[in-house]
Amino acid sequence: MTIADTIYQHVKALPIAKVLEVLHFVEFPESKPDSTPEPAANEALVAFLHSLPV
Repeated sequence: MTIADTIYQHVKALPIAKVLEVLHFVEFPESKPDSTPEPAANEALVAFLHSLPV
């Protein structure tokens, strides 16, 4: 059984109000931008930090 199947088995037994809560919970991360910076951004940050006088 896949994760989606397991979630479906749990959700289909819930009342509609709880199903909507689950839906909103699942949709929330989709609305947020990815917090993982691009590798190039990391390299630029490292280069900047190395350029600072210590």
